[in-house]
Amino acid sequence: MNRTWKITLVVLLIACLISAAWLAFYKKPNPQNQSEVSKRVFELQKAGRYDQAVMVLQTWMNDSRRDISKDDYLYQEIALTYIMKAYKKPATKDESVHQAELNLEKALVAYAEHEPKDIDIELFEIGGAYAVLGDLADNERCQFCDKAKESFARQLPLIQGDSYTAYGHTFNLERVRADIKRHLESVNEKYSKAGCQTEEKRAQ
Repeated sequence: MNRTWKITLVVLLIACLISAAWLAFYKKPNPQNQSEVSKRVFELQKAGRYDQAVMVLQTWMNDSRRDISKDDYLYQEIALTYIMKAYKKPATKDESVHQAELNLEKALVAYAEHEPKDIDIELFEIGGAYAVLGDLADNERCQFCDKAKESFARQLPLIQGDSYTAYGHTFNLERVRADIKRHLESVNEKYSKAGCQTEEKRAQ
């Protein structure tokens, strides 16, 4: 076998290996439960395939096997994916910010429909996402800061007691309250530096 044929065979072998790796990664069967969905979404986010990650989440949300009480979390995951895309792909940042906003609004609606009985920090997480959108947005910073402040303010009185135990772990709730207050103060500072007007000033 001459040198030319050897090189050709090596190139073909490499191409086959790349093709097999691509199929193994991107042609996996559809996730069958929430855990598999989260794992697949993480893999796609890590690979920079943000639109595909969103598709996995949206497909799962149309699956009758899902727990509808977790819809707010799934909408948050979609919003987070778009936020990641906005940072990594500036050319489509405005559209990514818009899609993230739409899904955070859906998360708030889903949260209101299935408001948890136990202590949770969903509103805190939603508020944090709005705060990040405030940093990303060029023209709607004040609007996103408003929504972040509102979510943090709603979350704070819901964290009651000194501690909370779940899944074998005990959490210090005073630290959680302090963290929420710190984020609220940070958003207020950004709000002021951006020259945003309060509702009272806008009404004058």
